Amino acid sequence: MPNKKKRHPWRKCPLGEHWVREHDRQVSVSERNPDGTTTVDGHCRKNPSGHEIFVPDEILEISSNHFKSVKNRPTSNSLGYLRGNDFDDLIAGWTQFWNDIFEPKESLDPDLVKVLIASESSFDVGVSVPSKSGTARGLIQITEQTRKILRGTKGELKDYLIDLSKEDSLDPNMNICAAIRWLHHKKYLASHRLKREATWMEAIAEYKGILNQLGHGGKPDEIMSNLDKLYKKIKQQRGSKK
Repeated sequence: MPNKKKRHPWRKCPLGEHWVREHDRQVSVSERNPDGTTTVDGHCRKNPSGHEIFVPDEILEISSNHFKSVKNRPTSNSLGYLRGNDFDDLIAGWTQFWNDIFEPKESLDPDLVKVLIASESSFDVGVSVPSKSGTARGLIQITEQTRKILRGTKGELKDYLIDLSKEDSLDPNMNICAAIRWLHHKKYLASHRLKREATWMEAIAEYKGILNQLGHGGKPDEIMSNLDKLYKKIKQQRGSKK
């Protein structure tokens, strides 16, 4: 994880601030504002804690302005799911964004993110599943505990926080942004656990909470084996098109 804060060029605001989109504000009725509302232009707002914090307005701003031009995209393969290709722009954009921020030795592959979504939710946007860490929501199953950690200024994460409501975490854009940021953190934790640089597959196992259960031939090994097979399948397709 980076020791220095880094401002990504896709962000409108300087470090320590976040973007607030144009919105209406209630004001006193006057000749200038006869309906009692005024329009506030989009602007940067300081984060009181001094942390780098992402809010829904900025997540929407970044994705709508930059993701169509991202070149390193996931393979166009629905993996047999009705909505399997619907989120490729978001996968490509947020994978590149967080790779740029954290600069891992091995960049996260957008195809691996796509396979992770298939594994977590079968591309079902509205899925919610009870878990020991609270309800897991959305495409990459962000648990309630994880959502609170991602937005907490005095918790596990030192910076690059993401402030989402429960409803926000079901939105594909918000969910993928937050989940990939969390996956980078899980890679850091897996590396600490293994006392060496973890692979992205090991990071995913940590994300799923099964890294320390692998190697015994049980359900966790089956989960990761199936995910690995799916990943190899999608990479073979990409290779055959070159």
